[in-house]
Amino acid sequence: MRDLQTIITYLQTQDISVEPTRVLPSFVDYTNTLDHRNVAWSSIAVQTKEPIVLDDSLVESMSLASMAAVHMLNLKDGETLLDMCAAPGMKSLYASKLASISLYANDLSRDRVLRMNRLFNKHAVSASVSVQDGQRLFADADLPQFDRILLDAPCSGEGVILGGNEKLLATWSPAKVKRLQQLQIKLVKHAWALLKPGGRLVYATCTLNKNENERVLKKAVKANVTTTCTPLSLSELPILDNNQAWRVLPSENAIGFFVAVLDKPIKDDYDAANE
Repeated sequence: MRDLQTIITYLQTQDISVEPTRVLPSFVDYTNTLDHRNVAWSSIAVQTKEPIVLDDSLVESMSLASMAAVHMLNLKDGETLLDMCAAPGMKSLYASKLASISLYANDLSRDRVLRMNRLFNKHAVSASVSVQDGQRLFADADLPQFDRILLDAPCSGEGVILGGNEKLLATWSPAKVKRLQQLQIKLVKHAWALLKPGGRLVYATCTLNKNENERVLKKAVKANVTTTCTPLSLSELPILDNNQAWRVLPSENAIGFFVAVLDKPIKDDYDAANE
C-alpha cells in the first residue's frame, strides 16, 4: 500500500528533502476586517489557528503559497493577464486585487468554470472567461498577446499530500508524474507563444519533483532555472528574477509548492529556432 514515505523517498532520489506537516488555515480577506498583521507581505492575507467560518462574506480560503505565486507576476496597472488553468479562480481573483488589469481566465473543466464565474460575480471581478484546452487556447488568433501569463499546471499534488491532505495519495505514482510532464511541456510551449516579447510567464505547480518542474521548463523552452528550497515565511516574500525558481517546502505556513519566473526577451532564440 502506498504511503507518504513512498513520495518522500521518490523526492530524495532527486536531492529534495521534505517532511510531512499540517498546514494552518489561511485566507484572503477582501472585507479588510480581519487582522492581517501576521502576513507582512500581503495586506489582505491572514493565517489563523482555527478555520474561519465562511458564509456569504468576502473572505476566501486560499493557500499562502498560491498567493505568493501571484505576487511573482509583478503585475502593473493596464497589463493583460492570462490565467491559463484558472478554475476555481482564486489566483485570478487575488491578481485582480493587486493591480488594475485586463483579466483572461481559462479552464478546461466546464463545471469548474461555473464555480469560477460564481466567484467572480461574488467579488465583482471583470474578466473574459473561456472553457478551452490550454494547449490550443487562442490558437486561431494573432500571437502573442499577453503581458503576463500564470500557468498553474495540472500536477501530481505532492505538495498538497505532504501538506496534510492525503486524499491524492491513492492516485500518485511515478507513472502519473511522467504522463503529466508531457501535458505540462505542451502547456508551457503554448503559453510561451501567447506571451508578448518582454512579458513574464509564471509557472507553478503544487508538486515538488523536478520532473514536473525544472525539467518541464528545460524541455519546453530550454530554460535552466536556478531553484532555492525554503519554507514560506510570514514576514518576507522572496522576489524571483528571470530564470529563478522557488521550491516551497511544506510547513505550517503553506503547502508544498513550486513557482518559477520566465521573462521573455524581445527577440527569443527559442521562438526563432521553431519558426
